[in-house]
Amino acid sequence: MKVVENLKMIGHILDNRYKILEKVGVGGMAIVYKAQDILLDRIVAVKVLHSKYGNDHDFVVRFRQEAQAAAKLSHPNIVNIYDVGYDENVHYIVMEYVRGETLKEYIEKHGHLPINTSIQITFDIGEALENAHKNGIVHCDIKPHNILVTETGRIKVADFGIARAINSSVGNKDDHAVLGSVHYFSPEQASGGPVDERTDIYSLGVVMYEMMTGVVPFEGDTAISVALQHVQDDIPLPTKYNRRIPRLVEQCILKAMAKNPDDRFQSIGEMMSELRLSQGFVNTNKGAMPIIKNNFATQKLPPLKIEEEKKKKNLFSRLMDWTSSHSQKTIIIGMLGIFLVAFMWAFFSFGNFWSTENITVPDVTGKQVEIAKEILSKKHLDVSVKEVESSEVPVGEVISQTPSGGAVVKENRTIYLTVSKGNKGSEVLIPDLRDLTLDEAKKKLKEIGLKIGSVHYTESDTYADGKIVSQNPSSPQKVAKGTAIDVVVCRKSDSSKNKNTAKTDANVPNTSGMPLDAAVQALENAGYSVGNVANLDSSKDNGQAKVTGQSVRDDKTVDLTVEYPAADASDSSGSGSGTADSNANNQEPAGTPHYGTVNISVPSGASSQHVQIVVNDDNGSRVVYDRNQSGGDSITKNVSGTGRTRVKVYINNSLVQDQYI
Repeated sequence: MKVVENLKMIGHILDNRYKILEKVGVGGMAIVYKAQDILLDRIVAVKVLHSKYGNDHDFVVRFRQEAQAAAKLSHPNIVNIYDVGYDENVHYIVMEYVRGETLKEYIEKHGHLPINTSIQITFDIGEALENAHKNGIVHCDIKPHNILVTETGRIKVADFGIARAINSSVGNKDDHAVLGSVHYFSPEQASGGPVDERTDIYSLGVVMYEMMTGVVPFEGDTAISVALQHVQDDIPLPTKYNRRIPRLVEQCILKAMAKNPDDRFQSIGEMMSELRLSQGFVNTNKGAMPIIKNNFATQKLPPLKIEEEKKKKNLFSRLMDWTSSHSQKTIIIGMLGIFLVAFMWAFFSFGNFWSTENITVPDVTGKQVEIAKEILSKKHLDVSVKEVESSEVPVGEVISQTPSGGAVVKENRTIYLTVSKGNKGSEVLIPDLRDLTLDEAKKKLKEIGLKIGSVHYTESDTYADGKIVSQNPSSPQKVAKGTAIDVVVCRKSDSSKNKNTAKTDANVPNTSGMPLDAAVQALENAGYSVGNVANLDSSKDNGQAKVTGQSVRDDKTVDLTVEYPAADASDSSGSGSGTADSNANNQEPAGTPHYGTVNISVPSGASSQHVQIVVNDDNGSRVVYDRNQSGGDSITKNVSGTGRTRVKVYINNSLVQDQYI
């Protein structure tokens, strides 16, 4: 295939569907373009991997991971991923096009932000990250450049370019590269250590620091020097640059940026709760210009070699240093603040009075942590995990929980689990592998020096296909490291699979005879996505294309076949789609002006819904209305066009009206 260079992408059509319009941004891994989705007639953003990385397997894998990770996520504060593809040696991802600017540009324009504004932005970012973490995704590159501020003020987190599944094998021993943005690195990222949710918490702390001060905590002439500071140096107090930052807010930032992950907030929810308590101490303040010298992009660095030589002062010395640098009044206020925080934490943590639903906490002690999380999540409870060494409890098994099983709490309450991470001796306890997949079991056994032995398969009505039914030796026996554990895995019969397939096929809407736009919408509403569209012609009006056939590729993707009406066919010959046209329009001279009115009733439900009106006429396609509206609002919009004029109305990116004027 002909290689399409990034500099020659303007005007190119990827996969006969995405027409590149203009370049809108450049990152460390990719170039972002504004494009038109010809099939759905909407503006999208297309991220194209730099050509220099096209033959780099590691970068290509990470690039595709962005789509695979972010596609799992659905949240108003996360940029939606629509599609991923490869065309003419170009790797690309199609995502929601967000009109606005990055948080970095916003800070550079306004200087340090008011404290309340910074906290609200932090809440929005926190909600996005909490959703990602619940789906097993760590962003790993949280920075203002990857946070978008829309024209309506909504915050959206983008660029899951180096995101990795929590506890996945992406960061294996053979991959020692450090990927990310050095000013927002966590110490464990800089030193090439394992990452988890607490890595994003550290980076979010840096973003808070920058929003409230206008500066990043560490600067240097090279990326390595900045990374070293994250690992070795004390964090300059935010109040050094902005004295209006309340002490409790400053403490929240410093805790989020603790060098040791165990000293940070253990979950985004915990951080948001403490930050919410500090809001009462916030006063409004004006901004000042930021002082940021270097702006290192997302990049690959070697892991840092750090000697643990830092001398720590004893508690008494640190207390004396603190008291000597603060006035008596400040100390008294600080002590009162600590008391208030403790009281409010107890109030909210053990009461959660803002929730209305009472939930009986399941007892998950003795279960594998993966299964425990799933059980608690289904009860709408949050989970925080702390691992401890144990010679009595197998690795990955829940030792204790708070609140205990049987307790009655409010919805979204955090359940704190203490989980065994095994012991370091020559003998280890065998974990319970039942209800885990074979890959999950292999990973868990490898962590403690055991391995999978023989694998047998059996039918089971109790366990899902691919889940382990039994094991030998059983848990919690103690065995020597290197011991092989035999397992039996559930394998559904072909007849069972055929039943499931038939059930899936029956749920797919029959789109034969429908206009293409309506067919795509019907499939998406039913939870399916459109794959290949045979006979699609970008030179023709896709509004005239009708579906003549469909095939289910897998349980979530449907391929379509379309055809276009003959050239002498009347456009007004009833399609049954609800699309209005007239013979007069087809017969009138080119350039005839048309005028009309669009009336929209926004469905009740969500508090904020995105409404967009798109006009297509002889002059091309343009957006004439693009706003967030409250549920139940009524909108009247006068529209006009030249020649044959088609008006489409989208609510939350779904086509709800399609008419000619």
